[in-house]
Amino acid sequence: MKKIDTISQLESLIGNTYIYAIIIVITVLLIAFAIANVIKWRGGKDDKSYLKRRIWFVITGIIPPIAFFLFNNLHVSSYIAKAPLQAKFSTANIFATLAIVIFYFIIGLLSMLILRRSKWGSILEKTK
Repeated sequence: MKKIDTISQLESLIGNTYIYAIIIVITVLLIAFAIANVIKWRGGKDDKSYLKRRIWFVITGIIPPIAFFLFNNLHVSSYIAKAPLQAKFSTANIFATLAIVIFYFIIGLLSMLILRRSKWGSILEKTK
C-alpha cells in the first residue's frame, strides 16, 4: 500500500473503504444465511433450533465489523502521512463500520420477514 499524502488519494481510499463495507455486508449476510440453513430442525414441541440460528446471526453481525474497524484503524491509517487526513479517514472508518452493522441487521431482518417459513425466517421467532 502506498503512502497517502494528498486529499485526492484520501478520497479515493475513503471510497474504497465504503465499497469494502458493502462487500462485507453482502458476504456476511450470505455466510449467516448458510449457517442458518446448516443448523437442523430439532423437531418436537420444544424445538430450540431457532435460538442457535439467532445466536449465530448476532455473532456474524458483530465480529466482521469489529475486524473491519480494527484493520482500518491499525493497518490502513498507518499509511496516511498527515494528521488531518488521518482524522478524516478515522471519521469515514467509523461511518463505514456503522453502515455495516446497520445494513446487516436491516437487510437481514427484512429478508427474514420475506422468508418467514424458512430456517432463515425462524430466527425471528419459533416457526417451522
